[in-house]
Amino acid sequence: MSSGLALECGPGGERIRSPGPARIGWRPWRSKAPPLCQPHVRHLPVRDRLVVMVLGRGLAAACLAAVLAATVDAACAQPVVFRLGYGGAAEEPVWLLVAKPDLARNYGKAYTLDATKFTSSDKRAQAFEAGAIDLSAGSANGVIFAAAEGVKATFIASISRESSRGFSTGYYVKESSPIRSVADLKGRIVGINGFSTSGHLWLKAALDKHGLAETDVKITPVPFSAMQESLDAGKIDIGQFPQPFAALAEKQMKVRKVFDAKYGIPFEEELTVLVGKEAFLKNNAAAIRAMLQDLTASMQFYLERPREARQLLIDARMVRVLPDVYMGMQDYYRDPTLRVDVEALERMQAFQVKAGFQRKNADVRSLVDLSYLPR
Repeated sequence: MSSGLALECGPGGERIRSPGPARIGWRPWRSKAPPLCQPHVRHLPVRDRLVVMVLGRGLAAACLAAVLAATVDAACAQPVVFRLGYGGAAEEPVWLLVAKPDLARNYGKAYTLDATKFTSSDKRAQAFEAGAIDLSAGSANGVIFAAAEGVKATFIASISRESSRGFSTGYYVKESSPIRSVADLKGRIVGINGFSTSGHLWLKAALDKHGLAETDVKITPVPFSAMQESLDAGKIDIGQFPQPFAALAEKQMKVRKVFDAKYGIPFEEELTVLVGKEAFLKNNAAAIRAMLQDLTASMQFYLERPREARQLLIDARMVRVLPDVYMGMQDYYRDPTLRVDVEALERMQAFQVKAGFQRKNADVRSLVDLSYLPR
């Protein structure tokens, strides 16, 4: 006979007490006595334990890598902000992206635009050179001229062209002006949008045809938005008028066209182009392609539904021209694929050098990269 409680061990080595009154205050997990029966524990072989340790560490590393990758992906998912500089003439497909980003499928996903309007081409070029803007829509001639001086930009899209297939930028005088031809410009004040621009070159080419030099006239930079007012007030004798400013002047004033861009340069030229710096383009290649995909769609929308597109620009106050004038104006020729005409750029440069407008040649072909355009 046992004088105490009989103890047995269960399958896990735990004590099993026989039924009886509970012992108040007894806490088995605080007992200092070792268990009477040790549980049967099966230990893994050393090799297998090492495998578990390595796998555990690898799993932890994998989890950490996954977290870091998710963080990077989240950062990459943020749209790239493009600081865009644009002007006030012949850039309608670009304006549509600025005015109606909801029409662009990639806007807000791959990129957004921080757009700034410049009143003159030279100020826009200065901002681009200084790194104040990332992308610039502006004069193709100005880009070539700058490249020859060591300030390089990469052509990525064509926005508009000077061509016999469309409107050509005109130089207008008041109908009452005694100026009847380019030969009558000697001693006169000529308003253009800026120096080293397309307008500057067209003026020089026209003067050359009549044996006149730039020094025979007084050139005054005037923003396109102020050109009509300057001509009407007599501050200039003749002014450069692209669209839509030419159509507005013809509607509101009695004016006469003396010559246009094709007078001195008869071949087709790139007029407005989109450019960026090579390093910036490469670092943001995916976002640039997404933006150009949207710009191509914007161009197609503008060409196929011009009245609707122009009304959107009027409603967004991107164009401050009378609706009846803007809706019916003759427009520039535009390539629907946005592909830059490299041969035209080379001819433009050759003419600039011949005319003394540009001192040395730039490698024009190296300045064009069409790989960002939709294929």
